[in-house]
Amino acid sequence: MQKPIDILIKYFNYQSFIPPQEAIIESVLNKKDTIALLPTGGGKSVCFQIPALMTPGICLVISPLIALIKDQIANLETKGIKAIFLQSKLNQEDIVRLFDNCKFGSVKFLYVSPERIQSDFIKQKIRELTISLVAVDEAHCISEWGHDFRPAYLKIAELKKEFPNIPFLALTATATPLVLKDIETYLHLNKPQLFKKSFFRENIAYQIIETEDKNNQLLSILSKKLVPSIVYVNTRKMTKTLAQFLNAHQIKSSFYHGGLNPEEKDLAYKNWMTEQTPIIVATNAFGMGIDKSNVSSIIHYNIPFSIENYIQETGRAGRNQKKANAYLLKNNSDIDDAKRQFKNNTPTNNYILEVYKKLNQYFRLPFGEINQNWFDFDMIDFCKTYNFEYLLCHNSIKTLEREGILELSASFYHQSELFFKATNNQVLAYSDSHRELGLLIKVILRNYGGLFENSSSINLGLIAAKLNTKKKAIIESLNMLHKDGLVIFKASSTNVQLQFLVPREDELTINRISKNITSYYKHQFDKLASVINFVNNETICRVKLILDYFGEPITQDCGSCDVCISKKLKNKTVNYKEIALSITHLLKDCGALNSKTIVLKLNFPEKHILICLQLLLDNNKIIVNSQHNFQLNTKF
Repeated sequence: MQKPIDILIKYFNYQSFIPPQEAIIESVLNKKDTIALLPTGGGKSVCFQIPALMTPGICLVISPLIALIKDQIANLETKGIKAIFLQSKLNQEDIVRLFDNCKFGSVKFLYVSPERIQSDFIKQKIRELTISLVAVDEAHCISEWGHDFRPAYLKIAELKKEFPNIPFLALTATATPLVLKDIETYLHLNKPQLFKKSFFRENIAYQIIETEDKNNQLLSILSKKLVPSIVYVNTRKMTKTLAQFLNAHQIKSSFYHGGLNPEEKDLAYKNWMTEQTPIIVATNAFGMGIDKSNVSSIIHYNIPFSIENYIQETGRAGRNQKKANAYLLKNNSDIDDAKRQFKNNTPTNNYILEVYKKLNQYFRLPFGEINQNWFDFDMIDFCKTYNFEYLLCHNSIKTLEREGILELSASFYHQSELFFKATNNQVLAYSDSHRELGLLIKVILRNYGGLFENSSSINLGLIAAKLNTKKKAIIESLNMLHKDGLVIFKASSTNVQLQFLVPREDELTINRISKNITSYYKHQFDKLASVINFVNNETICRVKLILDYFGEPITQDCGSCDVCISKKLKNKTVNYKEIALSITHLLKDCGALNSKTIVLKLNFPEKHILICLQLLLDNNKIIVNSQHNFQLNTKF
């Protein structure tokens, strides 16, 4: 009988497991429910692929990451292993054919999204299969305390009822103790075995740099040694803007975000993997499933959304076990902006109550009764009718869904795609001759960047709210622009529908869940506060803070983060004479330079260079010329 190590060598070309992979596999083979917490790069997929290959039947893999699913299927197929993905675009006839292939073919892996298994038809087809293992990837999504909660994950427990004797393997790269408990509870796992790998990455140095000129600081980091790096930003528009800036300074870069079409994504990914463009500027849409061992730097241009996001993204550096750096650039406005954005997007309990009451009025539901039909829901019309602010209303409705008061169709989360194929001048000329459509064009271009270069997701509801009109009118106008050859417009395929799950009781309904709502948003703010505390901290080792957040306290400092280095420097005298000499030699060789260029070219801390520049000015060794650059004082 083959052992797990035999499968690893045969199919995956590795000679040994990374702890605790083998223990996880043995647990699954012993038909035990299992939770695996393996930080990014820990090799999660092997933990379900190997036991599946050793067991008769099909492994059902539930994952929300479409790109990662496609990558895993492609990799399995290169090994001669048959895997299928149940895509959302398949019609019923295609689905029947796919499941017949699973039943009568040699398929070993069936990948589905969590939303797909909510369908009664899909669940019935799954029941007809011989399931050997259910693997739940990104399992933290089941917890509202996690950093990426998805209500559809709560429905996965229904499969546990259907297959009570089949082992479930829940996998995640980032989970706090509270989230791990939710995974066990909400998946209905039976006394699960828990395997955790430490978040400590000894070879990664965490550096937080405070700067009012992030672009110059980025150049300073990347220009000293051009190595494969990822620069994370928080907006799609910024990916392209920053990549253009780096290319203009001879740093070969590409950009990546979720709005790019598949060909553009593949090209950016390929150029980065082959190091034609060693730097990639990306949103957090980039990174899942990346297998590149020599990433030397991860740079966060903006404050990440959570510690979980941060540790997952920085974990993509240094997988070859060589020294790597995780930089985070911050300034005071970052923190103020993050707090303001959180406050503006967070509904109060009273606001949620008003939204709920108006929803009942909107659909004319009698008090004390429940109508479980699905209603077509035009959110823009709803907001306009009752004068609700769109984003706050949107978040209120998501809160009501999370608390089980109502359910939304999957199309609530799908957005339309838009691309301007005409030139900028053609669009301006069209706007001048079509006044009403011109106003729509201006609103779109003001709110979405890069539409002339790439197709991008747009929120029709938000656009309609800004123009004080209905979503239907926006779709009609965009279809007209499409017909006139200005844009390529793909509307979201289905209308949003809404279903009420409890009888209408207005205040009583919301009062029952008010503590949950308050607790949820407090927890979300605490997550933001943890990030702010992390970036503002100047006294505690960064690694200590990270590990403590994930319930893994340590007593020893890492010795390599900026806080630890700062402690060492405090006990070390700064050699200002050496720095001053380096500045004068640089000005002699290069001529007049500004302070940014001097900092960029010298390998000393910025604050020490600035002190030396002032000392050299005070001693008349250098002067500031009419172009506000520093140069040697030849008269001295």
